[in-house]
Amino acid sequence: MNIINGSITIKGSDTKEVIIKGIKREKSKSYHSGRKTTKNDVSGLKRISNNSLEFNAEEYDNVVRVQSTPNGTTDFEIEVPTNFSLKISTINKGDIYVENVNGTMDVSNINGKITLKDISGSVSADALNKDITVNFIKVTPNVAMAFSSLNGDIDITFPKTIKADIKVKSDRGEIYTDFDLKAKPSQAKITKGDKSKGNAYNVKVEKWIIGAINGGGAEILFKNFNGDVIIRAK
Repeated sequence: MNIINGSITIKGSDTKEVIIKGIKREKSKSYHSGRKTTKNDVSGLKRISNNSLEFNAEEYDNVVRVQSTPNGTTDFEIEVPTNFSLKISTINKGDIYVENVNGTMDVSNINGKITLKDISGSVSADALNKDITVNFIKVTPNVAMAFSSLNGDIDITFPKTIKADIKVKSDRGEIYTDFDLKAKPSQAKITKGDKSKGNAYNVKVEKWIIGAINGGGAEILFKNFNGDVIIRAK
């Protein structure tokens, strides 16, 4: 599911179908006041709002695809079977919220939040400018995951029994956890340099914290720039 403007809310239930509800947002008064007036004489007439809703949904081979037009802002409320994998993204004017879903999830939001509540499975999530908050009930073992943001906080809650290798970095934020993380120092990355400039090798040490939880497992990566990273045990 890919949309340009709007929010996405997805909830898992005992349904066997995918139920999609699209809600077109009214344009703001400032939008109408800033528009160019018509050249025709419309004095004494009232404007009729053009709030037609345009989106496309199709199903093929048990895959449901939903797309909306870039015109206007549409908020989606979707009900899916509890066991359901998701690939969803939005760019402007909305958050992403997912609850009670078990599956593989690929989630992206440029200018809004990502909230995943009471989920099971695996997640790859990227929110450029807002927070990522995820609460796992169960995690698929031996599957890598990744969480990244530029300006928001990353706050992830895992079952306390999870086995994982953690790789985490925040350039300008803090890192917190209540797991017993067995951290290792970052390894220097050595590459061949430019011999014409007298550099036989380049040595680079990045500020990654690398460690194991409960003996280690699949890698879970956390990458942030201006926000904090919080890794919780439940």
